[in-house]
Amino acid sequence: MSTLVSKKRWANVYEWFMVILVVVVVIMLFIEYRLELSPQASILFQRVDTSILIIFALDYVIRLFWAEKKKTFIRSNIPDLVAIVPFSSVFRLARLARLTRLIRLTRTMRLVRVAVWLSRFKDKFSVFIRTNGLIYMVFITMAVTLMGAVSIYLLEDMSVIDSLWWSFVTITTVGYGDISPSTNGGKLLASVLMLVGIGFLGMVTGTIATYFLGDKKTEAVSYRDMTVQSIKLKLDDFDNLSEEEIDQMSAVLKSLLKKE
Repeated sequence: MSTLVSKKRWANVYEWFMVILVVVVVIMLFIEYRLELSPQASILFQRVDTSILIIFALDYVIRLFWAEKKKTFIRSNIPDLVAIVPFSSVFRLARLARLTRLIRLTRTMRLVRVAVWLSRFKDKFSVFIRTNGLIYMVFITMAVTLMGAVSIYLLEDMSVIDSLWWSFVTITTVGYGDISPSTNGGKLLASVLMLVGIGFLGMVTGTIATYFLGDKKTEAVSYRDMTVQSIKLKLDDFDNLSEEEIDQMSAVLKSLLKKE
């Protein structure tokens, strides 16, 4: 069991590393949409994006190499294959031909790529967000943020956009200071939002610690529970499962029974 847990631990580290890479791509896309990048920054972003694409391409090739049924693997992972196609290079050729409509699709295809990569880790994210009841805290924080935006809109006579912006930066405890309340009600509301934000950040920190730093006994138990939970989530989408995935789930369940 210790060897199994050790392998699972390294697999978790690897998968979360891949998740972080996806988050980096999302942040880069957001920055590109919001800001006008300098030529040097554009080149840097392009290199980072290409490097991440290469990592995911290698990941796909390695998983294909280890798959027992290669054709089944390819059929069940078509979105992953599409996601690693270097569309940026294709659209550079289109740019030479002045096909501007195709060029505009570059960012759209990158968004599709991010969506495919995120869907690959949906089971792991689902397990994580249910740890320590984090999912409830997320909903509570979102609701408080919206109520804070509505309240400050009424108290301070702000615009809708400014109200949402102020509520978001306040609950995240960033507090840029570009917008600040002047009424006593607004200041009291800001205090409540900051307390909720601090509580949420503390909850996230505690959840990360529980997820990654549990003792060995808890880790062994959580591995079994996480595996069973992951299989349950996949069975919810039973009609789209491939034969290879069903065989893998059956083998995993049998191995868990033998360990007990």
